[in-house]
Parts: sequence; structure tokens; C-alpha cells
Amino acid sequence: MPIDLSRRDVLRLGLVVSAGAGLAACTTASSSGTPTQTDPGGPEDPDRALRAEVGADEARLTALYAAAETVLTGTSATRTASLGERHATYRAAVDPASASAAPNGSGSPSTSQVGSGSPSASATVPAVTAATALKVLVAAEASAATARATQSARATDPELARVIVLAGTGAAAAAAALSAARAR
Repeated sequence: MPIDLSRRDVLRLGLVVSAGAGLAACTTASSSGTPTQTDPGGPEDPDRALRAEVGADEARLTALYAAAETVLTGTSATRTASLGERHATYRAAVDPASASAAPNGSGSPSTSQVGSGSPSASATVPAVTAATALKVLVAAEASAATARATQSARATDPELARVIVLAGTGAAAAAAALSAARAR
């Protein structure tokens, strides 16, 4: 089932994601300027579980792209690889501690199946054709965009909410770009 996102759909998704970030920013208490245990990355960071969740989702997307690269060739492979690289950057921005522990995602991806129970990477990749790989990537990116909108609204830290919104907007844009590549 192909997921085709128009530019209008991407803009709507960006607005939803931005609204989530706005809600998260409104519910956040300001810091006194002195580092505390609850600061980002601190032992009592209220967003610690959210950071780990988003980081794991981004690692699965990175692995999904790596699996897809095994069947893509030429310019399609180059363009898709550059889209996939963004997920490692998003992961490092959201959850730098876990990103430094496993920079290439969650282990070696299988070319027959990559995924998890998370909404952002729940697809399986039967790496048979480039078209199938692109279809799975489009679905995973669209799902990730939706998940990031929900996740950004749960963030306590407004900066974390902003970064998650950016990751979601990037996922929506990638879904649109991959859909366009499939149409060619």
C-alpha cells in the first residue's frame, strides 16, 4: 500500500508537529540557571525515557535504511543513503548518551527483516526489489513523522520538543521525497 504525501500533507503534518512542540513548551518550568540532577542528560532527567524511546526509533530507521541500501543502486542508492544518515544525527541530538554507545543503530540489519514493535519502524523489508525497499521506507518515514508529533507533545524540555519536531518534519519530508522517487 503506497503512501503518497502531497506537499499540502507535509505542511499539515508540520503544523501538527509544531503545535505539539508549542504545548510542550507551555508546560515546562524554567530553570534557575544552576545545573541540577533533572537537567537534560542528568540522572533524574524527566525526559530520560522519552529520549531513549526516540533514540531507539531513530536507530531502527537507520538500520532500515542500511537494509534498503543493499538493494538500491546508482543515484537512488546515493539519495536514499543521504536521507538515512539524518536519523543518526537526530538520534545523537535527542539521546546523545545512547547514540555514542551504538553509533550505527541497533546492530546489523537483516536484509530480510528489519523492524520492531515501534510505530516508526514496524515494517519488514523483504529486500527483493528496490521498489519494495522504497515502499517500506516511505511507510516507515510517514509513521515516524506521526510518532514524533505525539512524542514532542510529551517532552518536558522545550529544546527536546523542538528537536523532536524537527526530526518529525524531516521524516515527513523524507516520506515525500521517497514517494517522488518511487513515482519516477
